[in-house]
Amino acid sequence: MTRAGISSKVDDSTQTVGKRYARTDECGIPYALTVDFDTLKDDTITMRELFSTKQVRLPIADVPSTISALVMTTLTWVQVVEKYGLFE
Repeated sequence: MTRAGISSKVDDSTQTVGKRYARTDECGIPYALTVDFDTLKDDTITMRELFSTKQVRLPIADVPSTISALVMTTLTWVQVVEKYGLFE
C-alpha cells in the first residue's frame, strides 16, 4: 500500500475481527483489508466496504489498484463485487 502511495494503518491488536471492523466503522474508514490464514495459502485478502459491510476476496496483487480506483471514483464498489463476487 505504501509503495502505491496509499495511506494505511495496521491493527495488530488481539481483538476479534468483528471488533476491529467495528472500530474501523466508527472511524469512517471506507475499506478494511483482512489478512488471515487463507492469505498464506492463496495470496488473497478480504476487503470490506464500510457502508454495505459486504466483503469480497481478491488477490493481494489487485489491492492497490482496486483501492486507488475506488478512491478516484473510476471504479465503484458494485463493480468490485461483480468482478470478485461476495465473500461470506
